[in-house]
Amino acid sequence: MATPDYAATRSLLKGAAIVGVHTTEQGDLPNRSSDDLLLESIEGALADAGMTIDDVDGIAGGRSPTDSAATAFPAYWAEMLGRPIRYFSTVDAAAAAHSANILHAALAVAAGLAETIVVVGGGSRGGSRQENVEKMAYAHGEFDVSWGTLVPSWFALAARRHMHEFGTTSEQLAEIAVATRAWAGMHPQAIMKKPITVADVVGSRMISDPLHLLDCCLSNDGAGALVITSKARAADCRKKPVQVLGGAEDYTFQGYVNVSHDWLVSGAVHAGKRSLEMADLKHDDIDLLEIYDCFTITVLRMLEDLGFCKRGEGGPWVADGKLRPGGSHPLNTHGGGLSWGHSFSGLAHGIEAVHQLRGECGERQVAGARTALVHSQGGPLAMHSTVILATP
Repeated sequence: MATPDYAATRSLLKGAAIVGVHTTEQGDLPNRSSDDLLLESIEGALADAGMTIDDVDGIAGGRSPTDSAATAFPAYWAEMLGRPIRYFSTVDAAAAAHSANILHAALAVAAGLAETIVVVGGGSRGGSRQENVEKMAYAHGEFDVSWGTLVPSWFALAARRHMHEFGTTSEQLAEIAVATRAWAGMHPQAIMKKPITVADVVGSRMISDPLHLLDCCLSNDGAGALVITSKARAADCRKKPVQVLGGAEDYTFQGYVNVSHDWLVSGAVHAGKRSLEMADLKHDDIDLLEIYDCFTITVLRMLEDLGFCKRGEGGPWVADGKLRPGGSHPLNTHGGGLSWGHSFSGLAHGIEAVHQLRGECGERQVAGARTALVHSQGGPLAMHSTVILATP
């Protein structure tokens, strides 16, 4: 395949900017519906930008709940907003969708398909804990569930294989949880703020060997939104705009079905490389990393596949604390899915990147942050999307 020329895409993306973000409260919110949370996130992000719902003509994100046209999401959003919209898109790729939705929305605005698009995610889980577990079990197939395989089991396979091939340890994985918890302790919305140690992580109860409880993300209610508008409209908004410099997607295999693929490499290799090339940046140009963290092994694998360290060297690479506050590679500076919240994790990482690039993060602010790599993953390790964000 010929080397892509991203000049045209790079130029097109300059026509759009992120101008507003908002996250609702996070946690167990039994008295709040998905509609309530999603609408709050949209209104909050628009207020952050100095805009109102009347300014919105597009929505990106979410999946229709059934196959019926009566419940299709474009019409749902028109009803929710109380006005017609002229653009709707979503990437149906589980948590990998979030960075892709940001990229698609930015390109759509820049191409003139809409002037202001809100990227939205999250909602209420609804039902009891048992009902939510049953929903997750159903999604992974009758032949898997009968043998006890749920999401943690699949990522545990990836972790155990990495340990076998490269000598990665539970203590090295635990460092990722410790680092994100340190960041969460400085975020007022984070669900889990109490500091933890490597010993705390490896001493927490086993969920799916070798993944312990504190190697696993949270499960909670909440929503978030991000507003993208045209460059011309951004000039009139309340906050400093943030640019989407580049982005890419890579969908490799059906994660819960195809077990014959190479578990030691993922599509992040390609999505990350193409995103950086489109942004005309190198790894050393990135000031902060916002990487989807459903499990500690996910982050370790993505750091390798995105090219921040060599394949198989992720364990020793993270062990010296470089992901923590004050470290050389600040990671998930809101606390991530492991400690902040996981209701719309992936989009939350992008929202945090915007806050950081606007210099709004108080004691957790990364000094001089001008560029961020945001990576979303779904699958497990089967679907990937990346965006590079920066101040103009």
